[in-house]
Amino acid sequence: MSNFLYYGTFFANKSSLFIPNTTLFSMKKILLSTTFILISCLAFSQGITWEPTIQGAFAKAKAQNKPVFVECFHPNCPICMSLEPTLKNAEVGKFYNQNFINYKLNLSDAKQVKFLNDKKIYLPGFPLFLYFDKNQNILHHTDPVNTPKDFVNHAKAALDPNTQSGTAWKRYQAGSRDIGMLSGLAYLLRITQDTTRNIKVANDLYGVYPKDKLSSQESWEIAKKCLMDVDNGFAEFWLRNLATARKYEEAKGHAGTETNAMGMLVQMAIYSPKASKYSLAKVNKLKQYMNLIGAGQYVTSNTWQIEAQALIREQGPDKALAFIQNQVSQTSQPQMLVYYVTFYNVNFPDGKLATQVRNWLNTAIPQLKTPLDIANGRYESARLYKKAGDAAKAKQELALAKTSLASAKAKATDANSKKVVENLGNSINQLAI
Repeated sequence: MSNFLYYGTFFANKSSLFIPNTTLFSMKKILLSTTFILISCLAFSQGITWEPTIQGAFAKAKAQNKPVFVECFHPNCPICMSLEPTLKNAEVGKFYNQNFINYKLNLSDAKQVKFLNDKKIYLPGFPLFLYFDKNQNILHHTDPVNTPKDFVNHAKAALDPNTQSGTAWKRYQAGSRDIGMLSGLAYLLRITQDTTRNIKVANDLYGVYPKDKLSSQESWEIAKKCLMDVDNGFAEFWLRNLATARKYEEAKGHAGTETNAMGMLVQMAIYSPKASKYSLAKVNKLKQYMNLIGAGQYVTSNTWQIEAQALIREQGPDKALAFIQNQVSQTSQPQMLVYYVTFYNVNFPDGKLATQVRNWLNTAIPQLKTPLDIANGRYESARLYKKAGDAAKAKQELALAKTSLASAKAKATDANSKKVVENLGNSINQLAI
């Protein structure tokens, strides 16, 4: 008798070692099926299966008609690392692997972060779960709650059009003012950097939010993650109650996050495209806020431009120039002096005060060292002469600017330097005298 061991089963063949083809075919089917089941079980037991590249993840998503789950994490973030056991949970792995193509996006890797930058996605914090459709549109986002049940529930919300944050704008337009929906939508609009919609939704959120809960941790989380404008009730409350916010952050081991979060909000206001139209009252309020967050020493360097613009409109060019002159008297850097001239050329209505501004250039230009800096100084000098109505001297300065620019062009070796030279050359050529 000859015995054959096959996955724990003995097959006896008394006559020979020959096995019919039909038997071999059946055995192969059993082997393949068993191997597939074994691999599938192994994958699920190890949790979520991750694609090696974001491009590959979306390519596979299109091929399989699935959405994409992206875990945004940083390897130096303790909370991010605490998610790992849950991401490796068998039930979590089973649900995500069946319903999504998955990718871990390492925020310490510039090449991986490029995907977010290209999509103009901003992360107010991490870890963050993002869910995309196969065409790279955001379906849903969430701050993960670290339990297997919650991870699965996050994924279910991402699959349901009635709960996806990506469809919340439609619900908002239909009249929904549910606090949870509004906060999720405002958060998403900050992530996608949709300032106009974010401001509208965040203001509506403040309007319906119970004022007796403004000091709650929920209110603080809204202020920290959902706002893009300082002119919001949540922002104004928390900028004046940072001590309470500090207690919430210290309890989570994140002391200092409160000043960083509010500082970012104030910075966004200062460097907003609409900042050039702020009133003096608004500028003074921002300066006040900078002091509240402990950034008083940086007030002038961050706000002088918008304050000068407000002064031009509200108190006149003379007051504005006197304000700038005070800044000029405190610097000896020639490049900064040239920048003050640039500001005058761009923002002041005429050249009536050009003589005083010319003094700044007379101090700066002899100190400039590089051909590029000299070319820029001569260009601003030409603009200043033109603004004052002296076309002949403006032409002379332009000729000097072109000579220095030619030297700068010869020395430009890297792509960035070449681009700067090119842009200045275009500006010089466009200055019609």
